[in-house]
Amino acid sequence: MSIQSLANKYICDVPVYEPGRPIEEVAREMGLNPKSIIKLASNENPLGPSPKAVAAMRKALAKIARLPVVKARPVMIRVESFE
Repeated sequence: MSIQSLANKYICDVPVYEPGRPIEEVAREMGLNPKSIIKLASNENPLGPSPKAVAAMRKALAKIARLPVVKARPVMIRVESFE
């Protein structure tokens, strides 16, 4: 059994993420100073996460160590048996 056989087909069809090139590589290719480049590709943000996102993450951290609900037992058994 493979992980792909357990996943929904549309998940398996999602294209593989290809990260953007490093700033240093682009700077070398374009003859620019790497410090003059602000990378906005590859889902990066030079301003950092929004305060709302940080608050949501902090709120979620309080629940991260909770065990799964009893109703998830069939899923847990299936995951445990996966090789």
